[in-house]
Amino acid sequence: MKGVNVINLKSLLLFLVISVLITNCSSKKGYYTPESLIKANAEFMNKEDLEGVMSTIHPESPSYALTESMAKLIFDRYDLKYEVENIKILEENDNEAKVQFTQVTTKIKGPEFKNKRASGIHLLKMDGESWKIYSTEMTKIDPLNNNEANN
Repeated sequence: MKGVNVINLKSLLLFLVISVLITNCSSKKGYYTPESLIKANAEFMNKEDLEGVMSTIHPESPSYALTESMAKLIFDRYDLKYEVENIKILEENDNEAKVQFTQVTTKIKGPEFKNKRASGIHLLKMDGESWKIYSTEMTKIDPLNNNEANN
C-alpha cells in the first residue's frame, strides 16, 4: 500500500510540473471575453509593448502589418495614454462579435499631437479560443481641450 501512495504522489508531482511548464512556456495570450481583449489592447499600448499589442490583433486581419508598423511609429515618437471609457457588445456569436467602444488618447510626451476621444466599432473574430481584433471602423473622433485631456 505504501508503494502505491509513492507512485501516485510521483505521478501527481510530474503532472503538476508538466502543467506549470506548459502554462508558463505558452507564448499565446488568451482573451476569452471581448471586454478583456479591448482592455488588454489599451494596456499594451500604454506599456508600448508591441508584442502584446500584436497578440490582440487577429493574424488574418487585412490590417495586421499596417497595425504593427503604425504601433512602432507611435511608440518611437510619442508617449501616449490610452483609456477605454466604455465597451458595449452590439452582436456576438461563437466566432464573431461587434463591439462599440470609446477611448480617450492623450499625449504625455512627444511632438504635436491632438488629444482625442474616439468612438468606433471593433469586429472581433476568434483565433483558436481567443478573441482578436479583426478590423475597426471609427465612427466619431472629437478633439479634447486641455482641461478634458488632464482629467
